[in-house]
Amino acid sequence: MTIPESIKQFITWIQGFDHTTGLIHTRYNLIEKIISRYPDLQDILEKYDFEPSIMREGYRLVVVKPKVAIACNLPKDFREGNCQIEFSSILFKYLKIHLNHQDILGQLMTGLHTQPSWGCRRFLKQLDKNTFQVNLGQTTIILSNLEVTELCLCIDEVCQEYKSLIIEFENALETWDFEFAKLSENRGFVLFSVIQELWELMQQFANEFDYTKGKSEWHLFHRENTSIRVSRGIRDHTFIFPKLDSDLSLLPQNQIHIIYKLNDLNLQSIETEKFSLWQQDIGIRGTWTARYTKQWLLEKYIPKVINYYSETSQLSEAELLAKITNYTSERALIKEIDHISNLVPYLHDIQSWLHIYVENIAASLLQPYYQAYTNLVRNTDSSITGIDYIIGNLRRVEWKNTQEENYSNFTDWKNLTFKYAIDCLDKQVTRIYNCEYENSLNADLITRIFIWILENGKISFSQAQLNAGKQALLPLWEQSRFEMRHVYPNRHLQKRM
Repeated sequence: MTIPESIKQFITWIQGFDHTTGLIHTRYNLIEKIISRYPDLQDILEKYDFEPSIMREGYRLVVVKPKVAIACNLPKDFREGNCQIEFSSILFKYLKIHLNHQDILGQLMTGLHTQPSWGCRRFLKQLDKNTFQVNLGQTTIILSNLEVTELCLCIDEVCQEYKSLIIEFENALETWDFEFAKLSENRGFVLFSVIQELWELMQQFANEFDYTKGKSEWHLFHRENTSIRVSRGIRDHTFIFPKLDSDLSLLPQNQIHIIYKLNDLNLQSIETEKFSLWQQDIGIRGTWTARYTKQWLLEKYIPKVINYYSETSQLSEAELLAKITNYTSERALIKEIDHISNLVPYLHDIQSWLHIYVENIAASLLQPYYQAYTNLVRNTDSSITGIDYIIGNLRRVEWKNTQEENYSNFTDWKNLTFKYAIDCLDKQVTRIYNCEYENSLNADLITRIFIWILENGKISFSQAQLNAGKQALLPLWEQSRFEMRHVYPNRHLQKRM
């Protein structure tokens, strides 16, 4: 059978579509069928495939598969990255999709290393067995199963490195516990707040003890406009400044946010050196972390300033210290937890994340979590209050998974005992080990159950059970922490009621 039109005319016809607004699904299927009918045409189209490769040069990463290529500018410190996506198919020959930092985090970062059909990725919607609707930035296109698979492989490579750099930077500078302060060029972190009078004394002291004016242990400052640079002129330790009001004035009645950030010299060193080498300078004698900066300010610098100006200040030491607002809550590190009650704040974090999580979650992440916490609460006193709440949530999970089964089978009130609840949890453990992915609502409800039992039950547990709970909790909590901070910054917008 000969092709009705020449291959050249067919290709020109295909390229005439406006792909920036997305192909109509039926038209895409028609094109796929036409291509599959003519082997010669298929051979020509395959010649357009890219040569697979992975190239990394500094903060530039290029990942290429036969059907897809992604060129990414990775994030330097907390400055934003971006990427460009191209496809080898002649259907998208002139299409270049540009994604900014928010697009990468908000669309691509969830569901890494999962299959496209699992429903774990925010940017994919499966239309039928072989086609997906793909939303990238403001562009919507239709891709085949093969194209989507290769797109996901590229995204996994790029986003894993993108995510790792952000986590590595936050870990190195100990910034996780501090809220972001959006600046004009990069980000800072809110350490705490002080009243106007105390900030003015801090600035006055820094000006008086500029490192060019003396050699005492306290001559280690340099004023830069309203900010304070802690340095001896050779090496900067830290850089703090006040968060200005919208009218760029510091009003006497306002609390002044003390912001930690890296200055330009620090940032230049990151750009010119490997990140691992730059990290070697972090410490008391080098670049201070956010955590250490806060500790030094509260325990050494501010008490020194207050004492130095105690005779001239209109406010007493007690008045000045009483108006310092601390925004971070201290909690035991997961690895250091020695009692199950200290697990609860972390479970609340995970539950808050699951509550707004729209996509499915890879079952492999939840399997050890379900297992460990079912074992941890297994030996709970049967007199625990709220058994109806526990069974009610288990009922919702069971109903959601069975869908059409007889709902009344799960409502035998004579069985509302804690032993029955554990039996139900054991069934959920068995189920999750036979799944590839889990609905986030199920994980949300089961986490609520664990929280309730830990908060209200008298539990007998072994060290081995506690250790297993901590080990299973850590990867899940770290993922929730990253996504709540970087993927879901507007976490007050809830998806479920």
